[in-house]
Amino acid sequence: MPKIIGFFGSYPADICLYAAYALQNTGRRVCVIDNSDDGELFYCIPAPDVRPDAVTFRNVDFLRLEPVVRWHELDYEYVFVQLGAQPPELCLALCSVRILVADCERRNLDFYNGYMQRSGMPAAVLLRGFCLDRDLLRKVKKHLESGNAFIDKWLMLPFHRADEAYRLEMQFGQLDEFVHISPGMEQVLMQLLCMIEAYDCSGIIRAVQDAKNGKMACSCAG
Repeated sequence: MPKIIGFFGSYPADICLYAAYALQNTGRRVCVIDNSDDGELFYCIPAPDVRPDAVTFRNVDFLRLEPVVRWHELDYEYVFVQLGAQPPELCLALCSVRILVADCERRNLDFYNGYMQRSGMPAAVLLRGFCLDRDLLRKVKKHLESGNAFIDKWLMLPFHRADEAYRLEMQFGQLDEFVHISPGMEQVLMQLLCMIEAYDCSGIIRAVQDAKNGKMACSCAG
């Protein structure tokens, strides 16, 4: 039975992709399901113009709108799910690890504050795209924490031009490598791998570096 990892919020597609590629470099069998309404993640994968419901790229299988009842039946060790901006509570409940990717827009923070409280399910919060202003960052964190007891971990990803460039370029099929991602993105990926499965530090660093440079583990997913 696979371990289900759920990503939801604003702009989680690139984070989900990078983490999946890094994890497969540890030799794990990894699948990614795009369960979002807009299909943002699925359309970031280099593939023919006419896209089927399943694509394999870099030893990672990508599926589009796989039925929820089949998630735990899939023959993988890990299934990453792009859940979209406002996933149903059933989808969240099936995930053993939940990661909210949030920007610093106040309206989004207000929405996800209430959303997390209504769902009643803990999640790690990956805050991205903020300026390196400590006072502002404290205000943002305090705002999201207001009345919210379901944040079990914070991950911080400051704004960086390279990360934004890759995030946009991947939507046009330019995903062969992402070697120039920011140090902050690298650190977040390493933290995610530690959350998902404990590895020794050297193994995590190597997996992220291999993923950045387009390398793959010898064993194939699926």
